[in-house]
Amino acid sequence: MTHETQDVGTESDDCAQNGGCTESRMDSIYKYLDGALEQQDFTEVRAHIENCTPCQSEHDLEIIIRDVVRRSCDEKAPESLKDRILHRIEALKTS
Repeated sequence: MTHETQDVGTESDDCAQNGGCTESRMDSIYKYLDGALEQQDFTEVRAHIENCTPCQSEHDLEIIIRDVVRRSCDEKAPESLKDRILHRIEALKTS
């Protein structure tokens, strides 16, 4: 009885050998973060992220970026700016 050794690669190895994950895979990660995937796709993407170091890094970076953007959008425009914009819109409507 002979024992053949199988080269068991990880998804991370696969991504590295292919020059990184494809745009399609990255698009799936963005959809995953947006909650825009069907359950099976969600599960597959989550498993890929957990097993692929480069995709895990991209995932983590995207979370940080989204958090910074979300916090930046909490600022309210000054009332004076709102008034100027509304006056300008009214002036354009009547012109």
